[in-house]
Amino acid sequence: MDLTQNDLKNMKGEEGQKQILERNLEVHRNRKWIVNCIGVIALIVIILCFYLQISQAVVITVILVFVYAILRILYRILDKKMEMRLKRFKQEKRKSTIKLYQS
Repeated sequence: MDLTQNDLKNMKGEEGQKQILERNLEVHRNRKWIVNCIGVIALIVIILCFYLQISQAVVITVILVFVYAILRILYRILDKKMEMRLKRFKQEKRKSTIKLYQS
């Protein structure tokens, strides 16, 4: 089994792509505090609205809960998408490695 220079370059390029995908996923997961912070702020605003007896407190509560729920859903969707992309990349790399060693 003789590896050519192009095969080595491709393997190095694939490793770089894998590292980039892993780093992007890690950075995305580290940003979860932003969504949690928005949830805490929404909760504080809701409590203040009811404490100060604002007439539109129920409407504000529904809107803030709705916004927070949408943000959580979008965050999870993006997380799953990035995770699946990394998983797909690893599977393709495994397949190409097997084909490389079989030929």
